[in-house]
Amino acid sequence: MATIPRQKLRNCIQCGKVFLSKDREELCNDCKASYYELAEVVKEFVKDHPGSTVNEVSSATTVSKKLIQRMMREGVFMDIPMGDNFVYPCARCGKPIKTGTYCTSCLTRLRKETQQVAERMQIRVKEGTSTIKRLDMMAQREFDQEQRDRRTYRVGLKNITRQ
Repeated sequence: MATIPRQKLRNCIQCGKVFLSKDREELCNDCKASYYELAEVVKEFVKDHPGSTVNEVSSATTVSKKLIQRMMREGVFMDIPMGDNFVYPCARCGKPIKTGTYCTSCLTRLRKETQQVAERMQIRVKEGTSTIKRLDMMAQREFDQEQRDRRTYRVGLKNITRQ
């Protein structure tokens, strides 16, 4: 039995029009068609000028640099050979990359950090609610102390103004 994709009403990120989105689509059908037309224009330019930079492609095709970088992140140009100059910065460290959002070293670090967080979360789950209760008690103590400090401060102010 085939599953029906989940559909959701969304606003197009390009034009703002409301549309029925499938699988986290961000563009309405009109903007999606325009997006792919622009992608073809950029692909043709890159095929004809393989050593071009993103800035040069943007200037020559009038497609914004930001949109070209988005297309690169989404892998639109994976099927064509690109020169070494057709790059954009890693979102984390700024190292030049050709696809995706992060360079390989940042991806490795992010995976490691994610794994460490997941392991810490597992430990907390194993400890059960006692950890949550302890945290709640600590937060309550801090709140109570702040309240006492405020009252002491207010009483001190009243005493100063009376004198």
